[in-house]
Order: sequence, then C-alpha cells, then structure tokens
Amino acid sequence: MKRILIVDDHPLYREGLVSALRAHLPDIEVFGAGSAEEGLEELERHADVEAVLIDVRLPGMDGFGALAAYAARFPTVSRVLVSGQEGGDLVRRAFDAGASGFIPKSLSIDEVAQAIRQVLDGGVFAPEPGEVRERPSTLTLRQLEVLRLLGEGYTNKEIGKSLGITERTAKAHVAAIFEVLKVDNRTQAVVAAQRLHLLRATAPST
Repeated sequence: MKRILIVDDHPLYREGLVSALRAHLPDIEVFGAGSAEEGLEELERHADVEAVLIDVRLPGMDGFGALAAYAARFPTVSRVLVSGQEGGDLVRRAFDAGASGFIPKSLSIDEVAQAIRQVLDGGVFAPEPGEVRERPSTLTLRQLEVLRLLGEGYTNKEIGKSLGITERTAKAHVAAIFEVLKVDNRTQAVVAAQRLHLLRATAPST
C-alpha cells in the first residue's frame, strides 16, 4: 500500500485532513507529523513513504526549508507544498525548491485527492491560473482550517485574525461549511464534523 505524510502543526486540522484523505484515498495510507523536524523523523522511520504534503507555515523550519531538507535526505520522496496563498511567485518558488506539486487551500478535498494521485503517478500538479471552479461538494482545505477553529469556539472575527483573512471572508467560509455539512448552526457543524472524524469528539462550544 502506498503511504503519504501530512506535515502541519495544527493537530485538529491535520487530523481532519488525514481523516478526509483516508476516506477519499482508501488504497493509500495517510498519516501526519506536527513539524518539519518531526516529518524528517517520520521519513526516517517509514522508508516506504512516497509523498509528503508540507504546509508552508510551520514553526521552526518552514515549508520551503522543509522542501530543501527533505530533498537532500529523501530525494525519491515526492514533495508537495500546501499554502493558503496562490500567487504565481509562490508557485514558482515551490517548484524551484524541488516540489512536485503546489496545492492551494482553496481546493476541495476531492481535488486534493486527485492532485495526490497525479503526483504519486509520477506527474506534477499546480492549479491553472485563474481557474474557475464549481462550488465544491466537499470542504476545501481552508474550510477545514476554519472548521478547526469553530471547534475551538472561535468567533468569525477571531477566525479571520487567526488565518489572516477578513471577518467577512471567515463568515463566508462558515456559511459554506454549513452548506457542505447540511447544518444550520455552529454546534451542529461541530457535531457533524466529529461524526465524520474531521474533529476530535469533544463537547462543542456554544
């Protein structure tokens, strides 16, 4: 069975992404690490990892540092940078640093799963500039981040501040989460996310 590693420092988001990808990639083993350094340790322990998804914003060694470090020590492992920003310069920097893919957090889980398969098949992946997408039927990576903060009881304003987006954008993401999960409020969203293993089962905030 193929194996991929997700490197992200937010436990709830990482666990949610791992769980979502496991559901969409049943033939692939998905597991996570909380930092670039921990990711190196996991790659040392698991010689059969074929690809690693690296968040650009990590404590200590950031995503670009991880791309270089992983390339030096594990050159056969495909490396994919994940970012909340989609500028062309960022994409070029990722590929210049040896990435096999660039995944913006505006992609849905379905699209991320397809991108991973493309990379595992020996290809490269980058979204088309200015690509117009239909409204996703599954959460995007950014919405999964927002969902993590919902589970921690954050307001829209606090979500915006934490993710570096406007309160209005945060509100739009929350509305989209409600639509995808088919719920009417935050408590229902958290409960639904826990049922889908996108969040740990804890008492939801009101």
